[in-house]
Amino acid sequence: MQTTPIAIPGVAGWVSVTQPVLGRPDVMVNGLPAQRLRGNDFLLPGETGTPLLVKLKRGVADPFPNILTHDATYRTAPPLPGSLRALVLLPILLIVFGGLVLGAIFAVPAFIASMHVTRSSLTPGRKLAAVAAIDVAAFLGLIALVAVFVALSTLA
Repeated sequence: MQTTPIAIPGVAGWVSVTQPVLGRPDVMVNGLPAQRLRGNDFLLPGETGTPLLVKLKRGVADPFPNILTHDATYRTAPPLPGSLRALVLLPILLIVFGGLVLGAIFAVPAFIASMHVTRSSLTPGRKLAAVAAIDVAAFLGLIALVAVFVALSTLA
C-alpha cells in the first residue's frame, strides 16, 4: 500500500511511503524509490541538488511511519482513531492471558492482519468492523485451542 504523496520542504518532488504487508517500508519520490542508506535512513533528492537525509519512524499501532527530517516530523497518513488503535492492540492481551507461546500463536497473526486492514482503503467504519472481527476470531481461536488441550488432558 502506498500513502498519499506529501510535500516536504527542500525535497525535489512529492514523497510517499510504500508499506508491504510484511517487511520494511520504502520511501518514494515522484514514484521512484529513494536511496536507502541503512535501516530506515534514506537520501531524498534536494531542490538545490544536495540530498536530504530523512528517517522513517513507526509507532506501535500506527500503520504508516512518519518521516523525520533534521527539523520536523511529517505524517504520511492521518492518525488512526483511538477506538481503532485500541482494537489493533487488543490481541496483545492474548499473550498476557493465553501464555507466551499459545497467546502468541493467535496474537501475532491477528496483529499483522489488523495492521493490514488499517492500511487498506476501506472506510473507517468498515476498518473498525474488520479489526473487531479479527480480534474476536483470535480470542475464540485461543479459547478453542485451550478447550482442546483440556479435553485431551482429561482423556489421559
